[in-house]
Formats: sequence, structure tokens, C-alpha cells
Amino acid sequence: MPMLARTLPLLLASVAAVASPALAAPTSKPTSQPAAAKAAAKANAKPATPAAAADSVRRYTLDQLLALARARYPGVQAARHSLASMQQKLFRAKWAYAPQGKLQAFFAPSPTIECKDSQGRPSTDFCVQTPQVDGSSVNIGGIMAQVVLDVGLPIYTFGKIAAAKRAARAGVAVRRAQIKASMRDIELKVTKAYWALKLARELLYTIEQGRKHLDKGLQRIEKQLENDTGNATVIDKLRLKTAAAEVHVREAQAKKLERLMLATLATLCRIEGRFDVDKKIIDALPGKVAPVDSYLDLAKGSRPEMKLLDLAARAQRAAVDVERARFFPDLLLVGSVGVGTATGVDNPKNAFYNDPFNFVRAGFGLALRWQLDTVQQVGRYRGAKADAKRVEAKRREGLAGIKLEITKARLDLVEAKARLTAAYKGQKAARSWLVAVSQNMSAGLSEPKDLNDALIGFFQLKIRYLQAMFDVNSGWAALARAIGERVRPLK
Repeated sequence: MPMLARTLPLLLASVAAVASPALAAPTSKPTSQPAAAKAAAKANAKPATPAAAADSVRRYTLDQLLALARARYPGVQAARHSLASMQQKLFRAKWAYAPQGKLQAFFAPSPTIECKDSQGRPSTDFCVQTPQVDGSSVNIGGIMAQVVLDVGLPIYTFGKIAAAKRAARAGVAVRRAQIKASMRDIELKVTKAYWALKLARELLYTIEQGRKHLDKGLQRIEKQLENDTGNATVIDKLRLKTAAAEVHVREAQAKKLERLMLATLATLCRIEGRFDVDKKIIDALPGKVAPVDSYLDLAKGSRPEMKLLDLAARAQRAAVDVERARFFPDLLLVGSVGVGTATGVDNPKNAFYNDPFNFVRAGFGLALRWQLDTVQQVGRYRGAKADAKRVEAKRREGLAGIKLEITKARLDLVEAKARLTAAYKGQKAARSWLVAVSQNMSAGLSEPKDLNDALIGFFQLKIRYLQAMFDVNSGWAALARAIGERVRPLK
């Protein structure tokens, strides 16, 4: 009993800690599902057979739950949207060489302006004087319209565009790695919640079996006390009643764990309505634990965080190149096309007149564009270099942390497998002990205290065995997550 009292609260706390971020997620429905998730939904949408008519609750296997979580969990969807945003930044960087320009057009009332020659006669051929136009009076004589298009085409940017492309490509790769990391995280949470649900139900079954032995023992003691036969005492009766009360307390904890894990799976997999998992009984997943070096080698090619760290350092180095290139100007090919007309303004026929009202012009040439903020640019460049060094240091720190994580996950799994072997032998011996004491109690060959001791030993070893199975299955999942593989036992 003391072992049960310690195990269930710890398990509840650990699984709740895993599931707590998911329980705060919004409940919006997904807009799309991958093929695996659609297959899972289709399997559950088939017409019920007569055998399944009595069990109308949808049941999901672990693989189906994982597929739903990968497709529906908001954290994974957010990572996908982040990738789409970064892909547009790459699109912009690739097309940075495309012409860019500005189109201006406007319509307005035009003043009345007449051209006159030196004699004061109207003439557009020898326009040497016009009436004074100022803002002291309203002088509207028609409609004015103008359209001007200025275009610039980058020819040489001293590496700005090339560096921007490198940074954007690295950013896209980082977002892809983040999607994979998000999927592995949610897979681990779903797997732990699935096996915790199985554990809770196995605990309930174990408690039910133990309660049967308690009930039989209490009936025998009460009968002996009522008939004043045997060697049972009131203390023996109180001892077993105390044990029965403890069993009821642990049963309530196991039921809470069962409900919590169902709610966790519903949240992580975005399942609405009643559902349940398959009827498979919890069992330790098989597999041989390999040396830690082999897992480290696998992680180099599979762990998304490994790639993410390298890509983040690459993106920051490209950002340094961009800031360095901004010290230099841009060489552009520029062109301009414009047309304007004003019905109330004469149009003099002279190429040297600057007529802002009536014109048709076009031209092109080379231009130099240079942002002369050297002091500010020095600060931006030095800041980018410092960020690059910071990211590189974080990369080294992350690699060391990943190695330690893999080592710990492997050691936890090895310890859980060793504990499983020992607990299996112990729970078999405890069961035999309990059965033997129960039979001896029926024959009057054992004391009630023996039954209490046998029950405590049975519960302790049985729960340790179940806990070890859960730890082995969770250990495989944690090790798979540590090396970046799908959550499954490693061969």
C-alpha cells in the first residue's frame, strides 16, 4: 500500500506536467488533414457491424492518435504557417532583381495660362510672356491630368541580394526543422498519455482483484467473530478495514488519472465527442537498447534540433553579410515615362521650356543609390556580428545538451527494463503468496495478519511491475524523441 500511495500521485503529477501546455490550447477545428489522419477518420466512419453496435464509442489506436495529433494540433499548424511566411521572404529575396518603380497619377483643375509673344499677342511658337499666376485669386480654366512612371532595376548591389537569399533559404530550412520538432514533441506527449491511460486502467483492475481478497478476508473474520471461532480479533478486522479504505482512496486516484488522460488525448488530438482508445492491454514494448554512440550518430542525421542549430548559425552569418554589403552603394538602371496635359494651359513649342502642365517624356540611364548613414550602419554591422557569435555559442551549448539528453534517455530506459525484469519476478511471487495465504485462511491455517501482509506485498510488487512497463514504453518514446526518430521502439 505505501508503494501505491507514492506511485499514483507521482504519476499523476508527471503526466499532468506533460499534458498541461496542451490543455490550454484553443479548440478550433482543423482546416486540413494529412492522408494518415484522413485514413484514421475514415476507419472510424465505417458503418457499425452488429458486433460493434453495442460499443458505439470511437476507438483509436496509438498510430491513429499520433496521425490526428500531427494533423490537428495547433502548435504544429503554427509551425506550418511560420514556414509559409518564411517561404514568402525567400520569394521576395529571389525576385529582388525585378524592376521596382513608382507610378503617380492625379487629376485636378488647371489654371488658365496663355502664351504671348513680345508684342503681347497670343502665340505658342514664340512664348516669351505669360500672365502672372499666384494664389491670390482663383483662376480655373480646365482640367489637368498627369501620369508619371519611374522604374529602377538593380544591376549590382555588392552582395546584398545574394546574402539575403542565403539568409532566407536558411530560414526556410529552420522552419521545416521546427515543424518536425513540433511533431516529435506532440508525438511524445500523445504516447505518454496513451500509455498512462492504459496504466490507470490496469491499476483499476489490480485494485479490483485486491479488493476481492480483502472482502473475502473480512467475511471470514466477521464470521469468526460472530461465531466466536478461530483466532481472529477485532484488531484484525480493523486492520483489514483500514486496508480496504486505502484501496478505495487509490481507486479514486486511478479513476482521476484515467479521466485526465482521456481529456489530454482529446485536447492533443483535437477529438470532439465521446471516444476511447483500443482495448489492447498494457505490455512492455520489446527492443534491444543499443550503445549510446549509435544513438548519437542517428541524432546527427535525424534530430531536427541538430539541423536547426546549424541552420540558425548559417542564417545569422548571412545576416552579417547583408549588413556588410550595406556599406556600399547600389547601381541601378533607371527609366522614367510621363505624360501630362492641362486643357486651360497653352503648350509652347520649345524644347527648352520646362512645362509642368503639358508634357510627354521618356528616358533611361544609370543611377547610383547610396544610403550615407555610416555611423548607424557600423552599429548594425557590429550588432549582427555579435548575434552571429551568440548563435554559434548557443549551437555548441545545444549540441552538448542534446548529447546529455540522449545519454539520460538511454540510461532511464536501461534502468526501467532492469526494474521490469525484477518486478515481473517479484509480482509473480507476490501473487503466489497471496493465493496461498487466501487458501490457508479458508482452511484456518493462516492468521488475518498474514493476509494483510500478503495484500500489501502483492500491491507493492504489482504496481511496481505496472509502473516499470509504463516507464519502459515511455522510455522508448523519450529515446526516440531524443534522437529525432518517430516514437516507436528502436531495433
